[in-house]
Amino acid sequence: MKRKTALLVAAVMAGLLTAWAVGRGIGTRGNEGGVEPAPAMTRLAPYHPGMSLREAFDTLPAGADRTALTLLLDNTDAWTARWRLLESARQSLDISYFIVREDLFGAAFLGHLLKKAKEGVRTRLLFDAQGTAMSFVSPRGNDWLDTLANTRNVKIKLFRPLLNRYVQALLTLNPVALVASEHDKILVMDDHVGMIGGRNISAEYFADPADMPKAFEDADLILQGKTAARRLIAAFEAQYRRDDAQAIERERLDLESYAEELLLAYRAMDAWLKGVPLDAHSQERIKTLGLSWRKDLAKFPRLRGALKEPAPEPEAQAETRLLDSHTRLQPREEIIGEALARLSQSARRQILIQSPYLVLSKQAVDTLAAVGRRGVQITILTNSPVSSDNALSQAFFLEQWPELLARVPGLRIFVTGRFRTVHTKLAVFDDQVTLIGTYNLDPISMEINSEIMAAVWSGPFARDAARHPRALLKRGPPMVYEYRIQRDASGQAVRDADGKPIIVFGPRDHADPEEWRKIQVYWATLRAAEKVAGFVPLF
Repeated sequence: MKRKTALLVAAVMAGLLTAWAVGRGIGTRGNEGGVEPAPAMTRLAPYHPGMSLREAFDTLPAGADRTALTLLLDNTDAWTARWRLLESARQSLDISYFIVREDLFGAAFLGHLLKKAKEGVRTRLLFDAQGTAMSFVSPRGNDWLDTLANTRNVKIKLFRPLLNRYVQALLTLNPVALVASEHDKILVMDDHVGMIGGRNISAEYFADPADMPKAFEDADLILQGKTAARRLIAAFEAQYRRDDAQAIERERLDLESYAEELLLAYRAMDAWLKGVPLDAHSQERIKTLGLSWRKDLAKFPRLRGALKEPAPEPEAQAETRLLDSHTRLQPREEIIGEALARLSQSARRQILIQSPYLVLSKQAVDTLAAVGRRGVQITILTNSPVSSDNALSQAFFLEQWPELLARVPGLRIFVTGRFRTVHTKLAVFDDQVTLIGTYNLDPISMEINSEIMAAVWSGPFARDAARHPRALLKRGPPMVYEYRIQRDASGQAVRDADGKPIIVFGPRDHADPEEWRKIQVYWATLRAAEKVAGFVPLF
């Protein structure tokens, strides 16, 4: 009951915040009280209209000239890459995630960290309190964190504990305080190899779709090089050292340790990935303790022996900039959104965007419209009602997409028609610049949460990153559908008596409404709210 109430409150507040942000087109000016200004290495240089794409890229924060980059699209590769990074650690691990779920993958990941800490690896962990509360839904899950906190060489913090959020929202009358979160996904090993991307730690991010049909589709990036690693550590510490990141203190008396449970999850996963039998003692202890680790592993046969495959080689050695937007409770400069705007304004031919959610402010729409009027082709691939993992954001998208097509020349919107959620956050400009990381095209990412993105200057890498979404687009229905509106002979949108664009092909043409009733409830509520005096519409 408590979990359902918490999720309901979060959904309602997210809806109110989304409507507020989109309707008003929140700016990115000013500075949040109590937060130090960003250091010079995270600031943008001046930009002016007419800059080339290269000149726009040069306004981004300082980066690393030669960074070895490995793009991870396959879920199994993404999991084994993390496993290898943890196994290779000899000195330090700095890790932040929004969600670590209470499942086999979460237990094995935490068990691996526990093992490394016992070997002497200094480990700093930062988990978002909202994401953790959504995934650790029983006392057992939180006891896992306590076990780590009680372990030598481990320091673990929760970002913005839930009680603190509610109190702050009440005292300041600022609803943003309820949802502002740490959304970064950062893993840095021994100060010289790092990883970012869209994946959290749970089964749906790492399962082969043949084993779990609804497994997410996502992307991660490994960055090898001391300069890039230092930039990632700086981004990690910007959130880790904040006053609202609260340490989980060591218990003076550890009444119940879950160390054995976590280490058994690690051993079972490690043996499975290596394709070798689990030792007899561990098998017996798993059985005695009534743990499900071996039964859970059997659900993922395509993970077995995955570590026998060679690790993916870097695709490129390229100039890389890191864009870091901190959590904020008040509007202020938002570095990733500004970088997106600059690169879009300087693109000359085409922009390809893949995002789980598509809910834009008027300011963002105006920027894209100006880009489209210059003849730049803009293609966006996102989720549909049958694939989205977020009913609320999908409701806003269903209300907004026809108007986006009407207002932005050259824009094409494609949605996935299968049940797998597209969770990749990717943008490619003129097949030369790639942005990849955690940033969604919605107001929560744009205006509230912390986010991390890598900007890469490399034609070969950009074309490689764009290859998968372009392959999806070519497959067409029923894999991917294009949403379309009616246009007149001059290409202008045709509107109905209420001024809304007339839909030629949309969600009702490929998705059974019975399959997305929850989205329809949000959608109907949104449309009804627009008729209430004082409600700010999407535009």
